[in-house]
Parts: sequence; C-alpha cells; structure tokens
Amino acid sequence: MIIKQNKLLIRSALTSVALFLFICSNAQINVFHVTADLNLNDKEGVFYALPMTMIKVDVTVKKMEHYAGPYSEYAGKYLDLEDIISTDYNEYEITGVKLSTLVEPDPDHYYFVETGEKTTKEEKAIIISLSESGLIMGLNGSLSKKQAKELIVTNLEENGDLFQYFAETNLYEKIDTIIRKVVVDTVSVEKIYLDRKWVEKSNEQKAVEAANMIGKIRESRYNLLTGYQEIPYDAGSIAYMDKELNKMEKEYLSLFTGITIEKIFYYSFSILPNPNEQTTLIPVFVFSERSGIKDANAAGGENIFLRIERTESTRQLISQINKRNQSDKSVHGFYYRIPEGVEVSLEINNDLKVNCNFRISQFGTVTFLPASITAVQFHTETGGVKSIIVE
Repeated sequence: MIIKQNKLLIRSALTSVALFLFICSNAQINVFHVTADLNLNDKEGVFYALPMTMIKVDVTVKKMEHYAGPYSEYAGKYLDLEDIISTDYNEYEITGVKLSTLVEPDPDHYYFVETGEKTTKEEKAIIISLSESGLIMGLNGSLSKKQAKELIVTNLEENGDLFQYFAETNLYEKIDTIIRKVVVDTVSVEKIYLDRKWVEKSNEQKAVEAANMIGKIRESRYNLLTGYQEIPYDAGSIAYMDKELNKMEKEYLSLFTGITIEKIFYYSFSILPNPNEQTTLIPVFVFSERSGIKDANAAGGENIFLRIERTESTRQLISQINKRNQSDKSVHGFYYRIPEGVEVSLEINNDLKVNCNFRISQFGTVTFLPASITAVQFHTETGGVKSIIVE
C-alpha cells in the first residue's frame, strides 16, 4: 500500500506518441516480460508498460477561524452581551468527498517488444501507440489524444484587519491642574499651571469609548428612521445612510463579540491498493474538528478509512490463465490485463458517505495475445483489450 498526498496536484496529459516499427509482413511479434535476469543484449525493440490503478480521494474542508474581540471581557459589563467569542480557536468540517482513479505505469509489469530487422521494401509498418508515461495504447492505428487534468485549489484568503475600529489611537491627552504657592515678601501668591502629557489608555477605557460609540450610532439610526433631523431625505439616501450606520455598528460590536472567518481548503490523497494485502480497509487520513486533516499515522483525531471490496469477477479466469501463462511458449504476443471490479467506499459520518464502482488493474490478472495479432487497441486506464482484429 502506497499513499501519496498533495494539496495541489496537476497530472500530465496522457499524450499519444506513435512509434513506427517495421517488421516483415509474415513475421510474428515477440514480447518479453522484463525481469532482472532477462538478457536483451542482442535484441532490438521498444519497451512498454501495463498500468496500475490508484484511487484518488479529493476532500473539501471548511475551516472556521474564531477570534475573540479585544474587549470581550467587558461585553457583559457595558453591553449586556453573553453570546460572544471569549478565546481564539478553530473549527474544521469536511463538506465534500470525491473518489476517482489515476493511472501510473506498473513497475512490475514492463515488457519488451522485439522488432527484428528490416529486409525488403514490402515490409509491413506496424504502429505502436504509447502514452507519454509508456503505457500501451494500441497497434496499427492512431488513437485519439486523451488529456486528464486534476487541479486542488487552496483558496487561502488573507485575514487582513479583522477589527476595523479597534483603538484608532492608543493615546489620549491628560491635563493636570497644578497649583503652586509662591511667597514674595511675606505675600503668598497662587500660580496655576496646566501640565499636559500623553498617557496610554487602559483596555477598559477603550472598551467604554467603543460602547459609547455604539450608543451614538444606534441613536443616530433611530433619529434617521424617525425623521428627527427634520431634513427631507429621499428614500434612497435614508436607506444608504442606515446601511452604513448598521455596518459601522456591527464593526464596533465585533470588538466585544469577536469575529469568525470562513476558509475552504482542498486536499488530495492518492492511494495504491496492494493486491497482495487481504485487508479491505486502507487508512487515508486523520480528521479532528479542532486541528483539521492530518497524516494517516498521526494521533489525536478520527481515522478515516477507504474500504475496498472485490467483486471476484476474474476468479474463474485466474486458474486457466495461470496454466496458459506457464506453458512453454517461445513466442508471446502483447501482454494485457483483465482488471478486477471493486466497490470503493469512504464514510466520514452518517451524513457524508461516498460509494463508487471501479476497475482495479492490479487486482486482475495478466495474460498475452497470440503473436500473430498486430491490430489491437488497449484501454489506457486498465491495460485491457479494447478492440482487436483477428485475420
């Protein structure tokens, strides 16, 4: 089992590359399974690969960032507010899950096509179409190009200034009256001086000013809506001024109640099912409402598993194909795959479940075509035969 994680994943297009191989019209194709002990020193040809199937899990997560207002401790004292954010914290929620498949070359199933030598002008040209990654696509014919684009946008918005009216100025002017007595020739004279200096406001003083401002804004809205100004504003002007005053009031209130910012994150997990493992559960990630998505082996959260159940659709074929593959044949045609059908499911909670039916290449079996067949097309996603011409 191999798990790959990417927040932003862009796959290369499976662009068809045509390779022109010339062999005699009455010759046979000979294909070798590439192994460590295979000797190809005296042979000419080309390599191709059969695909293996990976399951891609796309997860959408909503993050709620809660920020306590700078005057939250005075919300009850000056504004009689109770439903406020008193401490900073984050909340995460999985809002969407999508399952799909990816295709990559199987490192255990590379093959070598022996082409032989050109001998006469009557030789037949056989076109072998390969994908950009070396997957076999077809013989004799041009296959349509296939592009697969997969893009996870992490929309990370900058918070900016969360609280618009938080302490426009941190200083205020404090004026002290100083009375100094001066004695001149037994006459006592009082001189008054004004000592001016800037003193930093306390947090409670700032809260009082903000609460007073909220009161003024509410009074202004009341006067506006009741016509206290005795100015004949048109309906559009009144609506605009009321809207702006309401916006300003909410900004000042946020200094006490706090602010919540919503962000959306996208995660992608690519999972390679191992045909040799009997388990049907594969760990994908760990999820916590407080810390979000973490690696599958991380602690502190709920383990989310991918369930894979085989349909055993190739069970009847395996024994016969194994006997055929083990037969003593010196010449083999193109190798191909017969994929296995599976049911894949992932459950986050009772309200969020995903079920899909896929065909997993490596869960199936591999066999070969007759060496005389030179016109065939393959499914790039599974490595199975799509169409074939038998002459």
